[in-house]
Amino acid sequence: MYPVLFSMGRITVYSYGAMLALAFILTALLASKRSRVFNIPEESVGNLVFVLLVAGLVGARALYVLLNATYFSRHPVEVLFINRGGLVFYGGFISALAAGFIFARIHKMPILDTMDLLAPFVALGHAIGRIGCFLNGCCYGKPTSSGLGIVFPYSDTAIYPTQLFSSAGLFIIFIALFFMQGRRRFKGEIFSLYLISYGALRFLLEFLRGDVEPLILWFGTGQLISIGLVAAGLWLYAITKRQP
Repeated sequence: MYPVLFSMGRITVYSYGAMLALAFILTALLASKRSRVFNIPEESVGNLVFVLLVAGLVGARALYVLLNATYFSRHPVEVLFINRGGLVFYGGFISALAAGFIFARIHKMPILDTMDLLAPFVALGHAIGRIGCFLNGCCYGKPTSSGLGIVFPYSDTAIYPTQLFSSAGLFIIFIALFFMQGRRRFKGEIFSLYLISYGALRFLLEFLRGDVEPLILWFGTGQLISIGLVAAGLWLYAITKRQP
């Protein structure tokens, strides 16, 4: 756990914010360069990534605040402190998806090609962000006596480093989807596979999380959304595969 990278006078650089910045820069640069494969202008991709970042941060923070409404009703100013953590990926994903769709339609960007282009880099940016979660100490796992556990400063016992598990899984998804881009068989294939693979990964890892509560039976909010994500990915895969 290393929430603060360094301080210079009144300026404090937080690990979580630094990882978010790194994720955005890498995603924007790599996706822009890769856009040539899909015949999409680099400038349009760079602008779209910025729109996705802003919309994603707003949505991710909004859902986190909503889920912790009691705390933030007593500390309203802290709603703005996103550099210290407190983002829910699914909230950001949904808001970014909506904003990206609107942006692509306005600028006449091919929707399925754009989604296939960005899907691997979304996984890459998310993987880097999860490293920020690990350094910040959020999104932690349940206590464990196995050799996989790590003792954090706020814990008396070893807990699963679910942030690193998630990061490793997302890096694998990025690598797999990146190499599949040049071999895709139909438009929408890469994005649908991203939905399926990440939804399955998140569903399984939620069983190891120590900071979530079951909502229905044994399943938490993240798992229920993950089920929906996998279902949406399977539906999109089936629909786009039949397109000429």
